[in-house]
Amino acid sequence: MPRAVVLNTASKAGTTGGTFGDTLTANSGDTLTIPNLQSGKGRILRMWGIDSDSVAEVALTAGRVESIHDPQYGIRFNLQVAGLGGAGLVAGLPMLEPPNYVDVYTGDTLTFTVTSTASDDVVVSWLTEYQDLPGVQASFATWQSVVNNRFSEIGVRVAPIASGTVGAYGTARAANADDTRWTGGKWYALLGFTVQIPVTTVSFKGPMWGNFRFGASAGGPFLYTDNYFVQLSQYFNEPLIPVFNGYDAGSVLLEVADGEASTNPKVDMLCVECNTNPAVG
Repeated sequence: MPRAVVLNTASKAGTTGGTFGDTLTANSGDTLTIPNLQSGKGRILRMWGIDSDSVAEVALTAGRVESIHDPQYGIRFNLQVAGLGGAGLVAGLPMLEPPNYVDVYTGDTLTFTVTSTASDDVVVSWLTEYQDLPGVQASFATWQSVVNNRFSEIGVRVAPIASGTVGAYGTARAANADDTRWTGGKWYALLGFTVQIPVTTVSFKGPMWGNFRFGASAGGPFLYTDNYFVQLSQYFNEPLIPVFNGYDAGSVLLEVADGEASTNPKVDMLCVECNTNPAVG
């Protein structure tokens, strides 16, 4: 079946403030609308967010009670900045973590409303799995398949920078722009990554994943991003480790979005190099 794992981000810089007084807008290239699915259903695997200036509460609503219970406040999440250095330093906080998940349905539209203080900057990202998205056959592996095909390990520097507009994606940077050690013909399983500076969202995109974004948070509470996709795969017992060929490294694009402007996290991609393609399906 045509399977995809898709990252979306919604944000607002300079909120009005007040009780659920602001609505987040999808970042450029992203969407709040659930696509048409053969099964009619997908699920949000993970969600994280940040109010970079003060505490906030986010309400996720949609049209189906099977998804969010009620259309007024739906699922409510608190965002606090007191821990891990305070406002401007936490970068990303967990909102929905495995093994929990939220079902979403064909044609529905997600809405994120926020209670915040005036002039806050709020960013929310979420990772959705679709088992049957028409026209897509994304390349993902299980950990066991990666181990069975393992040749070596590599860590490669990529340096995407967040936008000067808070919450927006910065300019895309290719996986071979700063380090060209990828080997053409070898297959790479992206286990995770490390950063020097906390950042709300790290996005990866390429034709091998249907040109949809997928990604993760590197905020303060997410201390073990080196195995981020391995752990996600193990949580759900599904192929969720991204795979690409070294010939295609120039088509693997990284972007970052953050609750602060122009953040430069300096991403090191951690990959297992495989002799044969470990992707499942």
